[in-house]
Amino acid sequence: MPEFVIQQHQPPHPQHLHWDLMLRTNTVLATWQITEPPENWPKKTINCTKIFDHRLKYLTYQGPLSDNRGHVKIVAAGQYQSLQITENLWQLTLTGDNINGELILQLQNQDQWQMTFSGETK
Repeated sequence: MPEFVIQQHQPPHPQHLHWDLMLRTNTVLATWQITEPPENWPKKTINCTKIFDHRLKYLTYQGPLSDNRGHVKIVAAGQYQSLQITENLWQLTLTGDNINGELILQLQNQDQWQMTFSGETK
């Protein structure tokens, strides 16, 4: 099964704190920026933004980012099973160290998505 990671990204400006959900797709990590921490995800609809694909090194990287872009730390990691993936919909089952359940990402317009998560977080 492919891997996923959720990183807390603390940029230089605290008001821009967010979490990056990264899903391995072959040689890159498809990435969504989410303004809510994973413990707030269950049974909630959250708006998120699909951002640029990240390099595979971010599956395990924690620490400072170049060009004074802040720090990242891994808050959850594991594997996912694809239930359905299309251009507009990602329906997955996450099995991880701190998060388990069904995740749905649905395109709203351009790079804006809605995420719902049914499961549990630690």
